[in-house]
Amino acid sequence: MAFMDDLKKFTNKVAKKTGDTVEVSKLNMSISQERSKINKLYSEIGKAAYEEYKAGNDVGFTDKCEVIAEHEATIEQLQQKILEIKNVKNCPSCGAEVGLETGFCPQCGAKQ
Repeated sequence: MAFMDDLKKFTNKVAKKTGDTVEVSKLNMSISQERSKINKLYSEIGKAAYEEYKAGNDVGFTDKCEVIAEHEATIEQLQQKILEIKNVKNCPSCGAEVGLETGFCPQCGAKQ
């Protein structure tokens, strides 16, 4: 009977360890979700501050905002190169890609 008692104790310990591991995993997942929520809020705060900067308001992060503006300008240049390669332009009305020879936008109908 001692063997069976030892086996039962061992099984209970394994079950507890497994339960603890699952619980720790769940808690770590919850922590990760909370951190994601915080990062999203940080992003929203940063975006709001940058929009204020673009509107001409001093938000106290001028140096960082200037760097963002430089990156945005680079993105715009790269997007223009893509349009050139694809031989298209963006519709000034809706932003859809339109062939250079197209008279009207197929998305919104605006004259090109």
